[in-house]
Amino acid sequence: MRRLLAGTTALPEHPRLGYDAGPVYLGKKRLSERPARSGAKTAAKVPEPSGDVPEEAPEDTSEPDIPRWSWTYWSTFALVYLCGVLAATSLGKMAPISVDVRAALGLSLDQMSLVTSSITAVAALFGIPVSYLIGRLALRWTLLAGCAVMAAAGFVESRVDGFGPMIATRLIEGVGYVAVVVAAPAVIIAMGGGARRITALAIWGTYFPVGLALGLFAGGLLSTSFGWRGWLAAQSGVLLAVGAAAVFALSTPGSGATEPIAPPVAESPGERARALRRPVLLALGFATASGTIVAVVSLLPTYLHEKLGASMAAAGSMIGLVSLIGTVGGFLSGWLLRRGVAARHVFAAALLMPLGAAVAFQQSGGIGLSAAGALLVALANELVVAAAFAMIPVVVSRPSDISVANGLLAQIGSAGSLAGPPLVSLVLLSAGGWWAVAPTVLVVCLVGTLLLRASVRQPAV
Repeated sequence: MRRLLAGTTALPEHPRLGYDAGPVYLGKKRLSERPARSGAKTAAKVPEPSGDVPEEAPEDTSEPDIPRWSWTYWSTFALVYLCGVLAATSLGKMAPISVDVRAALGLSLDQMSLVTSSITAVAALFGIPVSYLIGRLALRWTLLAGCAVMAAAGFVESRVDGFGPMIATRLIEGVGYVAVVVAAPAVIIAMGGGARRITALAIWGTYFPVGLALGLFAGGLLSTSFGWRGWLAAQSGVLLAVGAAAVFALSTPGSGATEPIAPPVAESPGERARALRRPVLLALGFATASGTIVAVVSLLPTYLHEKLGASMAAAGSMIGLVSLIGTVGGFLSGWLLRRGVAARHVFAAALLMPLGAAVAFQQSGGIGLSAAGALLVALANELVVAAAFAMIPVVVSRPSDISVANGLLAQIGSAGSLAGPPLVSLVLLSAGGWWAVAPTVLVVCLVGTLLLRASVRQPAV
């Protein structure tokens, strides 16, 4: 029987949900139903240590019913991960076709900016409400519904002929996006526990930069051959197909969860606030990382163009490549956590981001040095983001809060992404120089590191 180390607030494993809300299970049989042997000794109670939660210790996954490596598990996870990646392409798919869309629909620059950023705005407004709804629905069907809504909206986008219909379909697409990014990590958690769950959640943390880069690169390539309408239609069709394949795989025996996580129990506002304290801290820390990386990648092309003479096209391509390579940090985070490195130590990697920003925005070097600094920011960011997703099962006090925790990360993280660039730009204008980027990032990352480390600390009893 797998047991979590004493002192964590995570619950014992459930064969379908990844947790047990009541009696301890062994396989599919309740341990509490077995008659006690006559004369059997009572196991000594292990004292609970105080201090940090030992979230870094991997669970024992040696039982024969849950192998450490399973083709069924990882192939199913790959499909769920692809749902997130293809959903994230919707945030990057408009940038490479913005000139063509503006010309075809007669849009102003401000209108095109609204079209591009509307999905993130929906996530920043409705992540938590959608998470409460998802907590009461079957996870696999919620995932499929999110993919279907995004696909339908994306197909309509490829046929619209004005700003009104375009912004309306983008907002609807944003609702589907929130459903996918909230339901998918809940599905991964429900697929089973152990060390492989830590790895899977850490890999999931890379879905956004991978999807964003894929949207930028594929959009530029396919729109050249098939036009912007053909690109939008193709992206929608692939997303729907992958969503359907993921649901089919989740229906296969041994693949994982198909049932909803238990709905929240009735409780007072004070009890609810205490239960969500650590998920909120995790989400706030996550928002600082999201805001930092978006601010850096948004401002760096302008810096490279104005100060180092790079073309905007070359600067944009370099940032896209840096962001894609930076996803290695997410896989490294999963490997470190699986090897037993404490999440609070992985979160300290956030302090590498201001160092990278100082190198990226220094004015004495060349483009290569700025690219190296940006890569350090991207790698450190993915280390932190992946660890944050991996810690969701640790910071919740009961299974019913899993979807809510995912919603908090989606909503507060999206708010951080929206707020990061304008806030840093405001500081730059006030300071009168690019030198102010690194100190601003340092302050933000210091606060974020403290929040993230506090989220995985065992509260005093």
